[in-house]
This record gives sequence, C-alpha cells and structure tokens, in this order.
Amino acid sequence: MSEIVDISAMGASLPAVPPPALDPYLDAAARCLARHGVRRTSVHDVARELGVSRATVYRQVGTMDRLGALLFAREVHRMLQALPAQVAGLSGVDAVVRMAALVCDAARQHPVLRKVLADEPEVAGSYLTLGLPAVIERVRPVVVPLLAAGAAAGELTDADPEVLADWLVRLVTSAVLVAPPVDADRYFEAVLRPVLTPRG
Repeated sequence: MSEIVDISAMGASLPAVPPPALDPYLDAAARCLARHGVRRTSVHDVARELGVSRATVYRQVGTMDRLGALLFAREVHRMLQALPAQVAGLSGVDAVVRMAALVCDAARQHPVLRKVLADEPEVAGSYLTLGLPAVIERVRPVVVPLLAAGAAAGELTDADPEVLADWLVRLVTSAVLVAPPVDADRYFEAVLRPVLTPRG
C-alpha cells in the first residue's frame, strides 16, 4: 500500500516544513523544552541556548507559541519522511498497524513530549481539551487517501475512509498521551485488524 500512496507526500495538508535556516532555533527550542518543560521555557532561554539576543530570536521565529508550532511541523514532516522505509514491503492492515505503532512510539520517545508527559500533565490535559480538535482536523486529511487507496486495492475495509481516519487519529493520539497497556505493535494489531480487515 505504501507503493499506492506516496506517504512522503501525505503532509501536504499539514503546516509547511519550516525552512532549514530555522533549524538552529528549533533545535535550541527543543533542547530547552526537553530540559525545562513548556511552562518554564522562554524566548530568553532559547536565545541563551543559541548565544544570540532575544531580539534575534523574536525576529527570526517569533514567540514561544510560534516556535512550538514550527517545531511541531518540522517533527511531523520528518516522521512522515521516515515512514516509507519503515513500512517497506508491508501492505493493507499490516502497513496501517505498523504505521500507527511507529507514530505512537516516535511521539512518546520525543524528548519534549516525554518531559511534558512526565512533569507537566496539566499541559497535556489542556492540549486534550483545547488543541486536539485542531490536530484531528489537520491530520485526518493526511490519513484519508491512505485508507481510501487501501480499500480500492481490496486490502482494507471499504467503510467510510473519512470516519475511519478520524477514529484512527483519535486512537493514536490517545495512545500517545496515555501509554497502551502492552507494546504499541501488539496494541494496534489487536485494535485495528478487526476493524480494517476487508469484509468477506
């Protein structure tokens, strides 16, 4: 199925990839966020990490909210770019299960999210109530073509791909925020295969 849909191009509906010139600022922000957490990191911290003035950081990337949005966009696109090699040779339900597990594991292992989940649960709670709907709206269009292509090839259920994509994004997001009781591959295998297998 990864041959049917260009996974690396699935990020077209997501925020644009930040230009490489901003990587030093985003790398510094990631280090500060992983060290201090979201609540305690300021533009001043990022500037000090880089050895530049706050004015330079504001001029190049703006506020911490803007830095966070740019960092999120970069990390999501990097993850999408890595997926084709990681699911090479897989198709149908096998591919979707593996991709869901990879996304869940990559997100949970990211140093910034690890810090938030461990030390700032109130930030994760705020995200669930305020930020999750926007993430679903952004990510769902990325997933729909994958599910539709799999259904057209007879490799996935022909159920409504919009509904399935919405459900899949919610499921993976919840597993990112609250670790499944078993490893991600086993978890998504048990949950996704009965739903996504084509009806006989």
